[in-house]
Amino acid sequence: MYLLDNLMKKTFIFGVLYVLFHVFIETNFVRNLLVILAAFYVTGNIFDLVWYFLPKRMLPDIQDKAVLITGCDTGFGYEFAKKLDSLGVLVFAGCLYSEGDGAKELKSSCSDKLKIIQLDVTQNEQVENAVERVASILQENKKELWAVVNNAGIAFPGEVELTPIDVFQKTYDVNTLGQVRVTNAFLSLLKKSKGRLVNVISAAGYLTGPLLTSYSMSKHAGISLSNGLRQELMKWSVSVHTIEPWFYRTDIMNDDKIDSDIQKNWDNTAKKVQEEYGEGYLDKVKWTQNFTLQTSRPRSAMYEVVDSLTHATVGRNPKLRYIPGLIGFLFTTAFSILPKELYCTVIYIISPKANNLKSESKKLK
Repeated sequence: MYLLDNLMKKTFIFGVLYVLFHVFIETNFVRNLLVILAAFYVTGNIFDLVWYFLPKRMLPDIQDKAVLITGCDTGFGYEFAKKLDSLGVLVFAGCLYSEGDGAKELKSSCSDKLKIIQLDVTQNEQVENAVERVASILQENKKELWAVVNNAGIAFPGEVELTPIDVFQKTYDVNTLGQVRVTNAFLSLLKKSKGRLVNVISAAGYLTGPLLTSYSMSKHAGISLSNGLRQELMKWSVSVHTIEPWFYRTDIMNDDKIDSDIQKNWDNTAKKVQEEYGEGYLDKVKWTQNFTLQTSRPRSAMYEVVDSLTHATVGRNPKLRYIPGLIGFLFTTAFSILPKELYCTVIYIISPKANNLKSESKKLK
């Protein structure tokens, strides 16, 4: 297996270099350079680790702020809207279904300051209407829009070959182009306030796991979008921040929904392709997905994400990148330094195998 072969070669090279450095390198300059490089790499991780235990301070004029949040029907957006409302912020809660149960529950549990906004981030007309309504309410209250939080997101798990192209398009339209639409539409208001743009991404934007390719693609694009906007908006004094949660128990991570989405993708796959994978393969895929969820241990502590969102939006000295929760930080850091060959080998072992493959051909190409 080439992955193990490459991993062994890299391990051997590392061992040789380690010995050579200790035996032959005697100049202080080289040693100091290596120490500086090592310290530079570790510094960021140490800062992030310590940050979790430091007290977080909010802006002094927080009750004068107005914030737009997308995707408030459920999950992070729903909880974050409630949190900001409790802090006295004027919240514009964008909902996919403004007359749905989530929007009604949010409205009834919050103050009269919170405004429900009909906002499907894939519909240009709804985004434009949302801008007009927000601008009108801001003018009535003599406020400026301080922040836009792009939180709306969807996920449809499945292998690339077993996922219809329209699923890729829908995922990208919401998770990536949705952020572009909303950002561009509200940017004029943000430039006036010299405020903040907060994009909810995901650890999946850096780490692509089994059956998550379409989702990871959209989130990886979201990371690039945020990095580009961060550079472009500096001239307007608008800062850009990303929230990158590990796996949390939101509606996206619902077991029944995941099984249903996998089943729909399979049902829409060509019969010829289904036959290539063989009978019973779908059950193996579902088992793998459930196993992955269990091992990744989706957290129910949604307050960790809400706290990160709060500080990024209305906190003093906000970070550019937030990885909510200490567990999420440790997992993300560990996977970022894990050799790709080792990671892919583990994934290959736990991944379902097609029934029609001959045993001697069961290896990575």
